[in-house]
Amino acid sequence: MGRSAGTFRRKNASDPWLVTSLDGGVTRIDFRARLWVLLSSDWHWDSVKCDRDKLASDLKKAKELNAAVLSIGDHFDAMGGKYDPRSNGKWDVRPEFQRGNYYDDIVTQCAEWLEPYREQIALVTPGNHETSVRKRMETCLTTRLVEQLRVRGSKCRAAGYAGWVMFRATAGQSTALYRLWYHHGYGGGGPVTRGVIDYSRYLVDVDADCIHAGHVHQRTMIEASRQRLSPTGLARVRPIHLVRSAAYKQECLTDGWAVEKGMSSRPLGGWWMLLKWTKDKKELCASFHDSPRDDNDSDA
Repeated sequence: MGRSAGTFRRKNASDPWLVTSLDGGVTRIDFRARLWVLLSSDWHWDSVKCDRDKLASDLKKAKELNAAVLSIGDHFDAMGGKYDPRSNGKWDVRPEFQRGNYYDDIVTQCAEWLEPYREQIALVTPGNHETSVRKRMETCLTTRLVEQLRVRGSKCRAAGYAGWVMFRATAGQSTALYRLWYHHGYGGGGPVTRGVIDYSRYLVDVDADCIHAGHVHQRTMIEASRQRLSPTGLARVRPIHLVRSAAYKQECLTDGWAVEKGMSSRPLGGWWMLLKWTKDKKELCASFHDSPRDDNDSDA
């Protein structure tokens, strides 16, 4: 895959990268030395309340940087189908989807809308909105979307509600791994904790370099740490980044479910993660940003 600098200097763009599905719910992304990743979730692409301008802006940046885009759940809103108990009639359905083949339309039109960015989409996974449709209608919207994107030339992959993304960098004889575990999320994201307490539960079960969740439409990033023993017997304190991506759906304004439930207004968008070698070429380091920056660091 080629890379394009766009408005960014070429040096800041990602190296070419390749995505592969492995066994056990693991997705691997290979690159050489530098990779931007957009950690996102909860696009709710087909909703009238989806901020498509914001989403398109982020995807355009991803294309300029040759970034890998992860969409971990609730890619679709998918609440306008027949017999859906969550439906608000046709109030939340875009006019172009108010037809008899609703599920077919949202998948096909989303694939068409994403075609300019098809080379950047690395992973699409289901959230509770997609699993609700799968339980009732026996069809997986995210799998169907990935199939259509791959027909259009995308290398993107589908995976489960939770899983692993293993980033692997190779430079000469050296190889380094960065392990990200994702889970779409659960619960309501309380007004006080904003879903942060969920990570205490994740950390009991998961040993990862980064844990990424969505679902509650909050946007937080916490750096925790753990003591680990290196293969050579050195005791080290290693960071663990706990990332919560927000939605691209703004629904806390005048009407609808979120307003009636007293939900607070929420931020929009995901996080930009930059992976690159440390200066001693021994391991990968990660930094997290509100937007990709044209930094002056030398290429690691």
